[in-house]
Amino acid sequence: KLISVISAPKVVFSMLPDVCQENPPFKITQASEENSLAGTGLFYGKGVSPEGIFNPAAAGVGTHIIKYVFTSLNGCADSLSREIKVMPTPTVYAGKDTVVLQGGEIRLKGTAAGSNLSYKWSPSLGLNRDDIPDPVASPFDDMTYTLTVTSDQGCVSMDKVFVKVLKEPEVPNAFSPNGDGMNDLWNIKYLESYSNASVKVFSRYGALVYVSNGGYAAPWNGQMNGIDLPSGTYYYIVDPKTKGRKLVSGFVTILR
Repeated sequence: KLISVISAPKVVFSMLPDVCQENPPFKITQASEENSLAGTGLFYGKGVSPEGIFNPAAAGVGTHIIKYVFTSLNGCADSLSREIKVMPTPTVYAGKDTVVLQGGEIRLKGTAAGSNLSYKWSPSLGLNRDDIPDPVASPFDDMTYTLTVTSDQGCVSMDKVFVKVLKEPEVPNAFSPNGDGMNDLWNIKYLESYSNASVKVFSRYGALVYVSNGGYAAPWNGQMNGIDLPSGTYYYIVDPKTKGRKLVSGFVTILR
């Protein structure tokens, strides 16, 4: 009899590195057929597509077996398997969004879980430390802080917290509601941050000519009941209604 010996494929599959659960899907390139035979190579295993795209999140934490099978056009096949370890992503919570008075301070309450974690806050502006989970923050302006935690296995997770800085209201002592589009409104700087603030304005005779409760969303236009008030000096009381902020009172002049 005549016996035909056909070429057999030879699969090589080098070791797979450990990966973190948060890593994006990637293509496994460590497996190939070394004899350059024509054919098809397919992958099998949890979290891997037949084309060799491995998704750590889909596979889950743990050690998984990835098998590579190469089948040549003549029907011969060869295969090898390798382990891949998916390491856990740490969990992190930077804390609830919070509020602080300008010039004051507040302790951020970051928490995390994982293996021998290291901490990093960014930016570090306004923090007494940036390498602990609960630094003291005293920012000058509104700030979004990001807490990044890294495990001793190199896996990373991050979360953000927003710190609203309540600045002391700055009350102008004059405005000119004459319709020229310039300084027509009594804009009290930073008062929009105080949602419960109240504003009262009185005439020189003590009559209440303007009041705003529950914030100052619509700045005063110098009118009372839709009628322009005359030029002159008026007395105001601004109450931020926030702990740590006092009443602000004084005089404002309408110029027409």
